[in-house]
Amino acid sequence: MIVSTDFPPGRWRARWIWAEPEGGRPQGRHAVALRAVLELDRVPERVPTRVVALSGYVLAVNGVEVARGPVRANPRIRPYDDLDLAAHLRPGANLVTALAWIHDGPTPWWLPPSPFGNDLVHGAFVLEARLGPDAWFVTDERWQARVLDGWTATPGGGTVSGRGRELLDARTLPADWQRPDHDPGWPAAVLRRAMTTGEPGRPEPPSYPGGPFGGRPITWPQPRETVLTPGPAGAYTAEQVLSGTLVVDADGPAGAEIVVQTAEFVDPSGRPAPSEHDASLAVTADGTRRVLESFDSYGLRGVLVEAPDGVTVHRVAVRERTYPVAGDAWFACSDPRLEHIWRVGRRTVTLCSADAYVDCPTREQRAWTGDAVVHQMVDLTTNSDWRLARWHPRLAASPRSDGMLPMAVAGDAEWADFTVIPDWALHWVHSVWNLYRYVGDREEIAELLPVAERVLRWFVPFLDDTGVPTDVFGWVIIDWSAVHTEGISAALCGLWGRALLEFAELADWLGDQGRAQWARAVHARLAAGFERLWDPERERYADSIADGERRPMASQHGQAAAIVGGLVPAERIERLVEVLTTEKDLVHAAFSAPDGPAEPGSDTEVGGAHLRAGPPEPWWDTDRQVVRAQPFFRYVVHDALARAGRADLIAGLCLDWAALLARSDTSWSETWYGGTISHGWSATPTRDLMTRVLGVEPAEPGFAVARIEPALGDLTRASGAVPCPAGPIEVAVTPTLLSVHSPVPFVHAGRSYPAGRHDIRRTDRRGLTSDGTH
Repeated sequence: MIVSTDFPPGRWRARWIWAEPEGGRPQGRHAVALRAVLELDRVPERVPTRVVALSGYVLAVNGVEVARGPVRANPRIRPYDDLDLAAHLRPGANLVTALAWIHDGPTPWWLPPSPFGNDLVHGAFVLEARLGPDAWFVTDERWQARVLDGWTATPGGGTVSGRGRELLDARTLPADWQRPDHDPGWPAAVLRRAMTTGEPGRPEPPSYPGGPFGGRPITWPQPRETVLTPGPAGAYTAEQVLSGTLVVDADGPAGAEIVVQTAEFVDPSGRPAPSEHDASLAVTADGTRRVLESFDSYGLRGVLVEAPDGVTVHRVAVRERTYPVAGDAWFACSDPRLEHIWRVGRRTVTLCSADAYVDCPTREQRAWTGDAVVHQMVDLTTNSDWRLARWHPRLAASPRSDGMLPMAVAGDAEWADFTVIPDWALHWVHSVWNLYRYVGDREEIAELLPVAERVLRWFVPFLDDTGVPTDVFGWVIIDWSAVHTEGISAALCGLWGRALLEFAELADWLGDQGRAQWARAVHARLAAGFERLWDPERERYADSIADGERRPMASQHGQAAAIVGGLVPAERIERLVEVLTTEKDLVHAAFSAPDGPAEPGSDTEVGGAHLRAGPPEPWWDTDRQVVRAQPFFRYVVHDALARAGRADLIAGLCLDWAALLARSDTSWSETWYGGTISHGWSATPTRDLMTRVLGVEPAEPGFAVARIEPALGDLTRASGAVPCPAGPIEVAVTPTLLSVHSPVPFVHAGRSYPAGRHDIRRTDRRGLTSDGTH
C-alpha cells in the first residue's frame, strides 16, 4: 500500500458526488458530466490531489485531460489516483471537469462491489486537492452535474470479449461545457451517502467496501495519438495493432449515428475484417463538428466506419494508453532476426499492459492470473519502471475462500467464479518469487507469502497416498497444446513442485523456518511419488496416469516442468534435454486440430471446442513423438534447459518465433497457429535474450549482486543493457571476451567482481577458454 504524507489517514474533506435527472436515478450503464470553477489568486507550488470513481473517470483542467482512472482492482482494495495539479492551473478562474461513468455490471476490466453495498454502487466520484495548509478544493454540492443521456452501451454478447457497443451522444454534452466563462445552468451535484447495514454512513471517504486505500501504485500512461489511414468504403487502418481509446472527429446532422467497428485482423487486400470478437463504438452527431473519445479501451489493426449521408468523418484515431517503458534497455546481436524478435516481444507486452497485465487488448482485456508471469518477466528485464511488475501480483492476490486464486482477477471472471485454473495460481507464485529476486522488498514478500501458502495448501486434499496431486478439478490448461492432464498430470506436478521450492526459499529469506520445512517435506514426498510417471522404455516422463495406467503421451511440458520442479534425478537430466530438443521427434499437436498437425503461422483456432467435450485421442506416434509447447509454456521449457546447464541452446530456440512473423510482424500471436495477434504471454524470447544470452540476472535479492553468465550459442556477438535498481547493467560478449559495465557487484564463472568496468576472458560451458585450455 502506498501512503501519501499529503493526505494523512482519516476522513476526507471531499464528498462523493454524482448526478441524477429529474426523473429519478438512472439505471444501467450511464455517464455524468461534473464541473466546478476554482478561483486562484496565485498557483501554489504544489497542489497534491487524490481522486477516484466507481467505475471510471476522465479528469480535465481548463479543457486538458490530466488523469484517467482508476487503476483496475478488486473494490475491496481500491487505490485512489494521486497527482499534482499545479502545472495545470493558472491565476484566475480554472474549470475542473470530470466525465465519470458506471458500468451496469462486471466487465473484463471491472469488478463491481456488492449491489447491496450502498449508494456508491450506483456511481460515485470524489476529488480533493490541497491548496495550502488549510485550503482545499473538494467535490461537494457546489459542483454542477448532469446525466449524459445516450452515453451507455448495448448489452454484451456471448463472445469471448463479452462486450456490447459503446454509445456516445454528442447532443447531451455541449461543446462549450469546459469553458470557465460559460455556465451551462446544470443542477447541483447530489451527494452519494456510503451507508450500509450497521453504520449510519457518510458522504466522505473512506467508505466501505474499498476505502479507497493507498495511492496510485503504478505510473500514468503517456497518451500518444495515432491517426488511422483512411481507405475506400469507410476502411481505416494502422501499420500495427494499437491499444487505447478511440477518437472520432466528425460532423453531421443532429441524430446521425456513426458506427465504428474495430477489427484485429485485415483481409488479404488490407481491408479491416471484423469478427465476432471485435468491439464497436457508435457516436451520435449533434449537428456540428465534434471530437469525441471513447471511455472504453480498444485493440485493433483497423476499423470500418458506417455513416449516413450528410456525415463527414474528418479523422479516426487511437489514443494509445499503454504502460510506459522507461530506461535504456536494449539488445543487439549477430543475428538480426533475434533483434527483431526482441523488439516484437517488447511491443507485445506494451500492448498488453495499461493498469494491469492483460491477455490481449483486442478481444478480452482480462487480467489472467497466470498469463502475467511472462509480461512481468519482460518488464523486469527490459523496463526500469517495475511498478506494474510489482502491482500485478498484488492485484492477483485475491484468493477465494478455499485459497485458490481466480483465473482472472478484478473483472467478470472473478465475479462469476465459474471455475478455477489451478496451474495459473502456480505461475502466480513464480511471479512472487520473481519479485523476491529482482526487487527484494521483505515487506512486500511477507504480505504475499500467506497467499502463496494458501495456493499450495489448496492442492493438499487432492494428494494420493504417495503425495501426488490426483484428479485435480478445474481447468488445468497448461497451454493450448495437446497435453493430457487427466488423473495425475506431470506438468501440474512439476509446477506445484517448483512453487513448493520457491515458497520454501521465500520463507527461509523471511526467517520462517516452519513454513520452509513444511514445503520441503511436501516436496520430498511429491518427488518420490512422481517416479510413477517415469517411462523407462521411452526414457521420458509420461504426461499423465489415468485410471491407474501410465499413458504413452508425452510433451515438452511434462519434461520441463519436472526439471524446474526439482523432481528429476541428476542422471536423467541429459536425456531429458534430448527429449526437449530433438527436433525430428517434436510434433505440433493441438486439440483444436484433432486429425493432424497444425501449421505454425496458420489461423487454426486455439482449441476451445474441446474444453467441454474432452480431449480427442492422439493422432501422432505417441511412442516416439513429443508434443511441443506453445509460446506461453516455452518460458518453462527454456528455464528447464537453463537449469540443466544448456542455456547455450536458447538463442537458437528463440528463432522458432520467426514463424509467427508472417501472421503479424509487430506483435506476437497467442499460439503457433492461431488466436489473437497481440498476446503478451508469447513474449518469452525478449526476456531470454536478456537473462540467457546476455546472462544477466540477480544473484542476490534486490540485485544487490548480479549474476552474469552469457550463453551465445551459435551467435558471434551479443550486447545490451539490462535494468537493475542501481542503473543499467551493460554487457557485450563474444566467444572470447565478456565486457561488463555494472553499477553493482557481480559474479561470473564462480568469481566475484566489484561494480565498475571489466573485460573478462571467456570460457565456454565446458570450462574451456578460446584456445581449448582449462
